[in-house]
Amino acid sequence: MSDDLKMSAQSQNKQASTVKDGYVSFGHPSVTLKLPSGQFVEIDEGVLDLIKLMNTIPGIETKGSCQGQDATYGYVQFMPDDTSGKAHASVYFMYHILKNMHGAWVMHRHRMGEHQQSTGSEHPDAYKFKFTTELGNGYVLKWSPYTYPAVLAAAHKAAEETMQDT
Repeated sequence: MSDDLKMSAQSQNKQASTVKDGYVSFGHPSVTLKLPSGQFVEIDEGVLDLIKLMNTIPGIETKGSCQGQDATYGYVQFMPDDTSGKAHASVYFMYHILKNMHGAWVMHRHRMGEHQQSTGSEHPDAYKFKFTTELGNGYVLKWSPYTYPAVLAAAHKAAEETMQDT
């Protein structure tokens, strides 16, 4: 084996051993991201902005994510992280993102209603707006790919509001 191939294989093995468990790419294009903890994770390109944003909030540590595709939900799992004494930030973030997603849902329903009134038929996107949360091993936000722009916008507002509250 040539020296270049050996170095490449060693580099891949080293990188693979530093990639954090929980982040799994399901065939989507992905990038390696260094977390504030110093660990490296593979992130689907389609959720990179959300993961970067969430990991800038002291008190939150993301644990896993997927951008989703077609009818398959995208998701991000996150946990309280008390390294900066701000584990409560995860609760504030969850509150603020739910509040902001509710506003996005109301606007979506309004636009779908306007379409139906003006055309007499249901808009093809009427039931595509999906967003849900789970509690269990931390928090999980799930969304249909259609709603990802609203999730990202809500997360930006939630991050600002969370930083003001904590």
